[in-house]
Amino acid sequence: MTDLKIPLDWLVCHSLQEWHDWLAENHASNKPVWLKIKRAGSSGDGVLLSDAVKEAICFGWIDGQMRSLGEEGYIVRFTQRRPHSIWSQINRKRAEELIAAGRMTEAGMKAVREAQANGRWQTAYTSKEKPEMPEDIEAALKAVPEAMKNFQNWRNSDQLQVVVWIKEAKRPETRRNRIRKAASAACENKVWFR
Repeated sequence: MTDLKIPLDWLVCHSLQEWHDWLAENHASNKPVWLKIKRAGSSGDGVLLSDAVKEAICFGWIDGQMRSLGEEGYIVRFTQRRPHSIWSQINRKRAEELIAAGRMTEAGMKAVREAQANGRWQTAYTSKEKPEMPEDIEAALKAVPEAMKNFQNWRNSDQLQVVVWIKEAKRPETRRNRIRKAASAACENKVWFR
């Protein structure tokens, strides 16, 4: 991927409890945060990614972009989950386990209820599968070989977000504009919505 700038500041939590406390205080904010994640197997303070994601789900937040900090670990962008955001099967399973354990907050339950109401819960994707590609999107990407090559190298979840975003266009003109924007972004190898 191109355009992988490292943000100048990020949140450092020395324990999972600190991350929990930060979310408890800030989860209603619409402002994203970059959280420093320690590498699995490393010693010392910090938060592991799987634990950070589970805690975020409890508060209706979700992980996104990731940037490497080399040996130090990496940073991950966390944001409040939008009502129509796509759920992965692994995060749906995590949410179900958190609900069963009584760990979900009202904000987390709201995100689950919204997903159940709008069908995102039932259509959770697996990151192991590539999304089904409508013909018009595929044709636009194939028109520029570099665009198709780049798009196919994106994470499955990124590809799926693009396909769903295009499919959800209400008008044909909006759909065509979204296809053009997606093809242009793929040509530049830029996942623009991240």
